[in-house]
Amino acid sequence: MTEDAAKPPSKRGGKRPGAGRPRKAADSRLSDDDMRLFVADVPPDTIESEAEKHARVTLMALVKVLLTSPSDAARITAAGAILDRGYGKPAVEIGGDAQQLALALPTSTPSRSTSVTLALALRDEARKYARLAVAALVKIRDFSRSESARVSAGKQILDRAFGTVGPARLPDDFRERPLGKKEAAARAAVAAGTGIYATPPPPGGRKDH
Repeated sequence: MTEDAAKPPSKRGGKRPGAGRPRKAADSRLSDDDMRLFVADVPPDTIESEAEKHARVTLMALVKVLLTSPSDAARITAAGAILDRGYGKPAVEIGGDAQQLALALPTSTPSRSTSVTLALALRDEARKYARLAVAALVKIRDFSRSESARVSAGKQILDRAFGTVGPARLPDDFRERPLGKKEAAARAAVAAGTGIYATPPPPGGRKDH
């Protein structure tokens, strides 16, 4: 019998996944060197061109947050951002009447044709994760430990289904309208003749004839 065969098996079970010293989380803040570099650099002609460089990676970062974040609020925000990019923001209608949603294209006229091409490509990419985003919202609505998160997820679903609800409008008969000069003068005269500003009666209760 060899020496290795005579040794009893280890009860520690070898290296376990996740064992050892936890890795230090990366700092999400810009370093001082980065800040000095970006401030000293020549400003871009348009902010769209600067942000476009990070568009595709940013979309996938949102999907990652949607799938892995321990924060329900962060997942709700990520789901909304993905759906906004794929289908535009919910329509705003009184009573929530749904209308066709606008495409998520830049509001300003792009300076380059590649801007439109990239926007359309990003829209199509975002739409691939639309069902995933809605399913995540439903899961949060039903099982989140946070009541505010459940309400927020439910609101997102309703807004996507029927549009956001705008403020109610009063009928024209109930709306305050500005008074004309004659009407304002007449009301002022009535107010002056009543209350503490009214002309007191003559002494002894006599009335002038």
